[in-house]
Amino acid sequence: PSGNTGRCSFNVTVVDAELPRITCPANIAVANDAGLCTAQVTYTAPVGVDNCPGMTTARTAGLGSGGVFAVNVTQTETYVVTDGAGQTAQCSLQVSVTDTERPVITCPANIQRPNDVGFCRAVITYTTPTATDNCGAATVAALSGLGSGQAFQVGTHTEVYGATDSFGLQANCSFTVTVVDSELPTITCP
Repeated sequence: PSGNTGRCSFNVTVVDAELPRITCPANIAVANDAGLCTAQVTYTAPVGVDNCPGMTTARTAGLGSGGVFAVNVTQTETYVVTDGAGQTAQCSLQVSVTDTERPVITCPANIQRPNDVGFCRAVITYTTPTATDNCGAATVAALSGLGSGQAFQVGTHTEVYGATDSFGLQANCSFTVTVVDSELPTITCP
């Protein structure tokens, strides 16, 4: 043996080939908050996992948990996890808010009037009902009855009005119009 030795060296590189993982909560569908055309939606934000330390999770689209979401708009919430090696994975969920609040319609109080002199009726004029809605304007329409400014015969009549909001939700109100024959009969003796 001559006592000769040899040496060699080499580098060992460990590559993180495992992608990180992230799972979003299920899609969320909620009703609007009372009196508003929005809803504040809270959910558990996803957090990614990885086999190696150094990963981060970030929301890249959407309003995030606790955000105020508009009615009739589906918002996509996207989250991305990035590991220490720069590999990414993402997940998304959708948040939708539906307007479930009917418009509020206000009718005038019941009306009672005497007949017009010499007639078995009375021309009655009243203020058309009004409506408000949490998501803007509501249209008001007569559903049944004679309507304001018409001649109502002696007796009780029901006026029915409806309000419809921009999402098709409806509400009704009604009131009565009573015409009382308050004219005494006349007699002519021979």
